[in-house]
Amino acid sequence: MTIRRATAVLATFAATTALSFTAAPAATAADATAADATAADASVAEYGCSGSLIDTYPVRTSAGTTYGQIRLYYNSSTRRNCAVALKNATGGYGTSSYASVTLYRCSTSKPGAQCDWRDETWDDDYGNFLYYAGPVSIPAAGKCIRVFGQVSANRPIATGDSGTGGVHCG
Repeated sequence: MTIRRATAVLATFAATTALSFTAAPAATAADATAADATAADASVAEYGCSGSLIDTYPVRTSAGTTYGQIRLYYNSSTRRNCAVALKNATGGYGTSSYASVTLYRCSTSKPGAQCDWRDETWDDDYGNFLYYAGPVSIPAAGKCIRVFGQVSANRPIATGDSGTGGVHCG
């Protein structure tokens, strides 16, 4: 078992244990927006990612049903990007089902340019998870990145990504 996998297992166990002792109301989009705004400048760890939330991408079926979201973080101290693919209730949040997230460093530093990640660093996490896939993390100083995720608690499989062009370059 890799250190990353062991950390993910421990994080899932901790989240499951914490949920068994507390009964919190479901978070709404407004709650998430308020939390994101509050944490925007903080270097807090969320889903195993430290740094600030810099972007989110919906994970949707081809028919437009949202199964979750990809959350992308940047830590300016470590100069690393980090991502998770978080399931929502429709995507099977709280049930063991497939989810994946992959974070690529592009060979380009030009925003919007095609992300060629061959010969570059990338990190992925996939399998059956209760809440989310990840965290995955890469150094990308001076380069663009691309992120991709899937959730498939129900058919069809939902996908989400940052697009084929590089984003968050620098």
